[in-house]
Amino acid sequence: MRVAGIREIRSNTAELLGGNEAVLVTRRGKVSGLYVPLGDADCPQDLRRELSKVLAAHLAKQLAASGRTEEEVQLDFDAFRRRRR
Repeated sequence: MRVAGIREIRSNTAELLGGNEAVLVTRRGKVSGLYVPLGDADCPQDLRRELSKVLAAHLAKQLAASGRTEEEVQLDFDAFRRRRR
């Protein structure tokens, strides 16, 4: 597993996220996140399912706390993409 700070992630995004190695992301020396390449054949299917469940629960909790619906978030995202073009 590779450890990379935010600065390194910003400057080497394609290289770090395009590889087959997991990347532990740090910010100011503290763990900020973990990137696991799920396209890798070595990633067990049950791990993929568990990660999906945990991520879905986390996102649902954030949506509920913000008082927004999925549809509102999708509309905001679509508007953002149109502005970028």
